[in-house]
Amino acid sequence: MEHSTNPPHSDVRDRGGVYVISKTQPAHCGAASQILSEELQQWLRRGLGCIAGRREFLSNRYFAVEVRQLSDVVVGWRHFMGALERRDAIACLYSLAAMIPADSRTSARGAVGQLAQIMSVLSDDSPEDLAAGGRLNLVINAICPVTGCRTTFFDFDAIAFVPQAADEADPLYDPLMAAPAPLVNVSSDVFGFSMFTWDHCRSRFDCEVRQLTAKERRYLFAVTMESWQKMAEQTITNYSRSVNQQLCPTRLAPDRQSWIANHQDPAFAETEKRPYVHEMPRLYAPRIVQIWQGYFEDGVLPRYKGVSMAGDAAARCPAVAPL
Repeated sequence: MEHSTNPPHSDVRDRGGVYVISKTQPAHCGAASQILSEELQQWLRRGLGCIAGRREFLSNRYFAVEVRQLSDVVVGWRHFMGALERRDAIACLYSLAAMIPADSRTSARGAVGQLAQIMSVLSDDSPEDLAAGGRLNLVINAICPVTGCRTTFFDFDAIAFVPQAADEADPLYDPLMAAPAPLVNVSSDVFGFSMFTWDHCRSRFDCEVRQLTAKERRYLFAVTMESWQKMAEQTITNYSRSVNQQLCPTRLAPDRQSWIANHQDPAFAETEKRPYVHEMPRLYAPRIVQIWQGYFEDGVLPRYKGVSMAGDAAARCPAVAPL
């Protein structure tokens, strides 16, 4: 398919800078196990370093959109929001191989630039800004799995993955941002941790979190915070084993409260690589639990703005010394 980043296509109409798409416009999207190629499914099962992401794929809660034309980005997003509302999905993976042929992916910089051009239909930022460290953030109102309240989640962020990021000869070498094909992953750490806690509640108590006693809730939250931390530690261990540490420093801090990676989090993509420090669940999960406890104990409606762990300004500060 010939790739063009200059809309409108026949199925996308530009109205004052807003893309208007027919509600009946089809899109090839749904459960990742039914949409993605076998190669990508194998990667998600065995090659993905992120333990939480692998867990959700194996639970069949990864939603996928195969982008064949520009309108699929927006239409697929609408379908994903429906799946999220039904708790059929927790994250959305855009596969863009059909829009970015292999012979046009000459470098990581060129590939992420093409991804930014396509995905910018969901953003107010320019493709150039997205490719150079900008944040493609999507704010979603959804039912909180823990409290049962309709809540605004501020940290659904889109992150670009390209095959060239695994090439040590590429100036943007960063295997954490590599995949077998051009992909964009959209997920929320707050929503992900909420679903993780809901899963544990259903497994251990066979009920909703609101039906627990105060003592049972405290126990549940303590267990899930520790388990979420362990999953994160295993993820960082997986990452650190997969990289050339001289080119892409990646490691867990001795106090297990932060980790270092060669990119910001969240950023859609970057055209300059340098180490940044990021928070671990040991720091941010208690903030989320405090919000849940405020709701159950004092009736304070959940508000997650400002709690976003990776998006915290201090967490994105460049690393200036080894951890």
